[in-house]
Amino acid sequence: MRGRSKFIPIPRDIGDYVAYSEESRTGLVWKVDRGRAIKGKETGNSDGCGYLQFKFRHRKYRNSRVIYFLGTGIDPEEKSVDHIDGDILNNKISNLRLATLSQNQDNRKKNKNNTSGITGVLWLKISKKWRAEIYKDGSQIYLGDFDNKDEAIAVRIAAEMNPIFRDQKYRNPHNDEHTPSPEMLVWAKQYLEDRIERLNWKEKYNV
Repeated sequence: MRGRSKFIPIPRDIGDYVAYSEESRTGLVWKVDRGRAIKGKETGNSDGCGYLQFKFRHRKYRNSRVIYFLGTGIDPEEKSVDHIDGDILNNKISNLRLATLSQNQDNRKKNKNNTSGITGVLWLKISKKWRAEIYKDGSQIYLGDFDNKDEAIAVRIAAEMNPIFRDQKYRNPHNDEHTPSPEMLVWAKQYLEDRIERLNWKEKYNV
């Protein structure tokens, strides 16, 4: 997954043209007639990745970022605006918070194309093994390949519980339905600690 591109500052006067609306499906409405825009009409269309955005002065802005700015007076700048409930279409101001790229990734919902039933575990047809992986600051981290699916799940769960990889405040709980046995979890934690030490991940990720 690529990191987010350099942020575009939100114009300080954007509130003269759009307004936050709890009733709006997109969270924003136009305050004035402007080109094809009509006063009172919802503002924002899909950007192709599921997020809502709109064009203003020849630049595109995500609705969530503008709403956060209108509600707090704070430009998110290089940070992400995280949707607390994981629904990127729920742009209510109460559902938005600032987050780092890593924290925003921690709160991602399960991918619709997921086939293993757990985020971060996939089946490799060629090697016939289960792979466990996790994202950190936009980088994909390889946790290992396993003959046993339960082992791959346990290692992924152990990684989610480890502060090196996950900010617990932002962690999406959708993998909590998969609970390894106490013995398996102990093994997975030790496996992960050995890997962290061997690959020097504490220093690499400044923990």
